Amino acid sequence: MNQSTILERLSALDTNTISDALDFLHLKGATYGLRPLWDCPKIVGRASTIKVGVKQEDSAPTTHLITPVIDAITTDDRILVIAGGSEGISCWGDIIANASQMKNIRGTVIDGVSRDIDGSRDIGYPVYGLGVTMISARNRLVQLESGTLLQVRGVTVNQDDYVIADRCGTVFVPAERIEEVVELAERINCRQALMVKDVRSGKPVSEVMHDTKFEAIHSQKPSTETAGPTPRNPRQASAEDKELSALFAGSDTPAVSDALDKLGIAGQAFNIMPLANYSSVTVGPAFTVRYVPASNPPGSVGDFIDDVAVRDVVVIDNGGRTDCTVWGDIMTQYAGLRGIAGTVIDGVCRDVNRAIKDQYPIFSAGRWMRTGKDRVQVGGVNESVGIGKVHVQPRDIVVADANGVVIVPRGRAREVAEVAAAVEKSEENIRELIAGGASIAEAREKLGYHTLQRKA
Repeated sequence: MNQSTILERLSALDTNTISDALDFLHLKGATYGLRPLWDCPKIVGRASTIKVGVKQEDSAPTTHLITPVIDAITTDDRILVIAGGSEGISCWGDIIANASQMKNIRGTVIDGVSRDIDGSRDIGYPVYGLGVTMISARNRLVQLESGTLLQVRGVTVNQDDYVIADRCGTVFVPAERIEEVVELAERINCRQALMVKDVRSGKPVSEVMHDTKFEAIHSQKPSTETAGPTPRNPRQASAEDKELSALFAGSDTPAVSDALDKLGIAGQAFNIMPLANYSSVTVGPAFTVRYVPASNPPGSVGDFIDDVAVRDVVVIDNGGRTDCTVWGDIMTQYAGLRGIAGTVIDGVCRDVNRAIKDQYPIFSAGRWMRTGKDRVQVGGVNESVGIGKVHVQPRDIVVADANGVVIVPRGRAREVAEVAAAVEKSEENIRELIAGGASIAEAREKLGYHTLQRKA
């Protein structure tokens, strides 16, 4: 996989999740004690390793340690990883922090201490380590090696290994295992988000956090029924797509529907229902597809899926037709392997056992077994379509769950999310009042329940 894609995916995670993934895979990489030395941001990158040691009394003057490595760096993905120093003696200071920043180095991790930390902070240069000191390395430490294997807090770190560091600490990932680790970490991240939602919904934490729940994460692997390597999706979600989708991470379709009503937006997809009783919410930008009756000779029915990005929701307008399908098991398997969030169809699907088994979310007007081949073909992609009497533009935000599907106009996503959160909060407060002994009429009157969905 492309290195920049890996770094982007790693940046979306944190050290806790990566540490958990390493545990599942029985890999060492999480360290204890290497913390941010000022309130610096998370850093993600690839290791440029530097080994330092005590300077011998009779040795000749040398170039200041670390500076040759800084001068030699030509890419913008590097994190300096320094080990081998002496207790209480600085391996870092403000002058080399400024030099590193000028070379677009992302940050420094020291299995040791730094001085002049205010200088690093003042220029916004991230430094992680064991602590701070005032004692200079000059005439005390020298650079012994660079680009070689290091031992950092009991973890073996090689040149070009991956590094992620945040407020919880520092984790190293072997370069040859990075794709496996990131893929598992993403699954863990999704599962833990669902656990949080379950706890907030009132489920007993002893049930939600049972060991079997965590073990299930590791077993949730893509299907291996077909031979050959798993197809990776080169089309990644944009930063804005991630931001807008995240706005609805804690919402469900009833709350979003109420928000749409209050804002006077038509977004509820009529008669488009879930294939199964999904326990989680599917959220993502719409990749729209329009089907038309087949020509002679017939055109393509499904090649568009190669253009769908990770976390997109495929939204298919088949005109509400129920006499032929536009989605089956091959599409389900391929979409799942490529990290597509789900599929919404104004029409029907088939091969539903595969989708249910794989837990791939599908929302449609029904199910039937008759193929769409030679009956329909793709008429257009990423254009305006109609889904369940709702107008959908490409990249609008889709929110779908066991209750159905709602479409949020992209340009109003932040507004809708804010109102949906307020609706959910009001209903949560009503439930608390009822639990405390209030009548439902009293609770609703006190919190203005009857005005929650009313247009402003």
